[in-house]
Amino acid sequence: MVPTKTQHGRFVAAILSSTFLFCDYAYAATHKTAARQGGASAKLHKPARAAVRPAAHRATGPVQSHGAEELDVAVNRAGGGGMMRHETAPHAVQTVTKRFIAMQSPTSTALDLVKNLPSVSVSTNDSSGILGGTLNIRSLTDSDMGILLNGVPVATAYYLNQNVDSENLDHVSVTPGSAAINLPVTTAAAGVMDAGTITPDHKFGGMTDFSYGTNNMSREFLRVNSGDIGNTGLRGYLSFSHEHARNWMGPGVNERRHLDFGARKDFDNGSFINLFASWNHQFTSIPLYPTAQQFLDKKHGNGSFSYSAQYNPQAPSQYVGLVGNMWDQFFITAPVHVVLPSRFSFDFKPYYVYNGGYSYNGSLFDANSTAVTLGPNGGALSGQVPTTSTYSIYRPHAGAIAQLSYQINRHNTVSLGYWFDYQDNQVNNLYSVVGPEGQKNYPYDASHGLFQNGARYMPYQGDSGWYNHSLFVRNVSRYFDNRLQVDAGFKVSMINRYSRNYANGAPQMQENTVVPLPQLGIGYKIDDNNQIYINAEGDYRMPDPGALSSVYDAQTGRYVGNPYNAKPQYAIKEELGWRFNNKYLMVDLSLFNYSITNRLVDTSVYVNNQAVSTTINAGNQTARGFDAMIAAHPILHFSPYASIEYLNASMDSNMPTTGTLNGTTVADLLQTKGKRAVMSPHVLANIGMTYDDGKLFGSFAVHYTSAQYTTFLNDEKMPGYFTDSIAVGYRFPGFGFVKNPIFRLNFNNITGSLVRTGAYGLTNNAHATTGVYGSAVSASGAPSYYLYPRFNMTGTLSVSF
Repeated sequence: MVPTKTQHGRFVAAILSSTFLFCDYAYAATHKTAARQGGASAKLHKPARAAVRPAAHRATGPVQSHGAEELDVAVNRAGGGGMMRHETAPHAVQTVTKRFIAMQSPTSTALDLVKNLPSVSVSTNDSSGILGGTLNIRSLTDSDMGILLNGVPVATAYYLNQNVDSENLDHVSVTPGSAAINLPVTTAAAGVMDAGTITPDHKFGGMTDFSYGTNNMSREFLRVNSGDIGNTGLRGYLSFSHEHARNWMGPGVNERRHLDFGARKDFDNGSFINLFASWNHQFTSIPLYPTAQQFLDKKHGNGSFSYSAQYNPQAPSQYVGLVGNMWDQFFITAPVHVVLPSRFSFDFKPYYVYNGGYSYNGSLFDANSTAVTLGPNGGALSGQVPTTSTYSIYRPHAGAIAQLSYQINRHNTVSLGYWFDYQDNQVNNLYSVVGPEGQKNYPYDASHGLFQNGARYMPYQGDSGWYNHSLFVRNVSRYFDNRLQVDAGFKVSMINRYSRNYANGAPQMQENTVVPLPQLGIGYKIDDNNQIYINAEGDYRMPDPGALSSVYDAQTGRYVGNPYNAKPQYAIKEELGWRFNNKYLMVDLSLFNYSITNRLVDTSVYVNNQAVSTTINAGNQTARGFDAMIAAHPILHFSPYASIEYLNASMDSNMPTTGTLNGTTVADLLQTKGKRAVMSPHVLANIGMTYDDGKLFGSFAVHYTSAQYTTFLNDEKMPGYFTDSIAVGYRFPGFGFVKNPIFRLNFNNITGSLVRTGAYGLTNNAHATTGVYGSAVSASGAPSYYLYPRFNMTGTLSVSF
């Protein structure tokens, strides 16, 4: 049974209330035990503020910023002006810190902030940061990643801008190809990207900033910190932002409103509750993604690849007023850390994410082939009717991670945990008639809707989702004065996927899967400057539950199961790394090897002579290479940075397809074995430099991605490209209640080049070919691409109080 909205609300309320009650109970129990053990002389003294911070925060070393106006003062922990952080985990970690984030435009999303890390190739098509984008890591995509905020899952990379404002970000970390056993991820073959928010400040105050830039972009932000609230131990902040911008190419506008709320309560024994919630509402004009020919025509001035500002009833799909996306997101999490007696501790992370809205585009509806009426009691329509096709989506996502840890001795800590995760995607496809001047109508307005036999015409209505139950055990051992760390664990995930099509006669499809996930990481600190590590683990990607959808068989008049139902993608990965850090330099080198089974690919196949978009297994894939990063601590206020990745990824199997042999459609294979994996450039390289003397600051960065294929048959290639960015700013002296006034300018794409930065839609083969078994395989279509926005700049004035 799918929970209702009311049940979801009760679920969230119950989790939050029980969380605070449990933490208070545990805190009281801990103090009661301490008093009994210490007798009358055991008095509890309230420690200083610095001592209240939990052990997990003390262990990290640096003093992180507690607000956008403060700097990361732990210069020994970050290099390259915050573009690289010193890490000690026994696996690859790549992090940008608050120091670097504070120099960037407030419109920057997490994607913009990590685009100069060695493993990452980022594609965005919007200069304002409202539309989001995608990324590729070591021949895999963000669909193969765990995307987290404060350690709990959020939506895909395309929706990263909806999670948190950049002023409230403390850091963004990418662990390419690795995911800790206790993280709540179901898709981590490409690793994890985890963004962390700032901690509420102890003092009352806040900050505000205003930004204005190209494409009529304007943005306002305000955050207020409560400071410590009496003697409750509570403190928090509330922020709001609003942004408006035009599309950089063609007509259309985008608008975003966002609210962040953070609260924290510390207990004297090291326990804490850290609440974060956000709300996002936005309207976006859906962009166009050109093919290679459309891109070249645009680049050479032979075409105008964009929507039209004028309505044409014969081409409603080209009118900008009939394409858009209205979307809402609510996110809440309340991680709890409880220090228990007898060397026990308990961690609990509940979370709830709601995504909902609708996207629409203009279309011509053929009322001659499909009998419909205007409204439930209206007359029959005929001919080509201008309409809007609307997809209404409701996507609740809830879960929790519980972990009990026990420190066996000073060398070993063992943890047992359970993770529950639930998501349901409910989709309805509605059609509404367009007004005479191209006005779109509210999709649920029955008077303008298309009806069939007295019921709303919906070619698709259904839902899909999963229930995930995972158990894990982890042991962390430290020896030789903590120089040797061994992190070993095992997780088993039991997943129930389901898909339902509410069309008449369509059966409910479901499948149960059990996936084992072992992990072993070993790190050894040779001396004060050098560390080596080795990591090996198994990771998987769960297929989209929608791939289970049944298919209509026109011959029998019944729905049948999808014979291409994909198995989970499984990857076995190894890493070998070396880190160096002294008062001048930081160096990080990691070598990696991936062996991927049942590679998941979104494509189109034929089922009973009917084309179906689905997810299939494209065989096996191998990827290996190395990442290297180097950064310097400030030298005369300058901090250089450079990174490079070499990647060699190839397909180890021929890919399933369909072809024509003797006039009959048959199953066949594309000759993809030995071909280079799609979206896997051989070289990614970055150079950067920051300058900061306390008043004047600035940075520049240049990124290079080499050529990459956008078809699995390697018959279409996207050339290599460069991107660049510059930031410059000045911190003025404060006056009165105004503190730290700062003005900065951010520039992107200084050369104004028009380049493709990634594939929006991959295809099997761009040209007709012959299959392994001799059938004629038609071209599967032309890949479509992300375009890098041309020159754009943003000016920002910020003040604290």
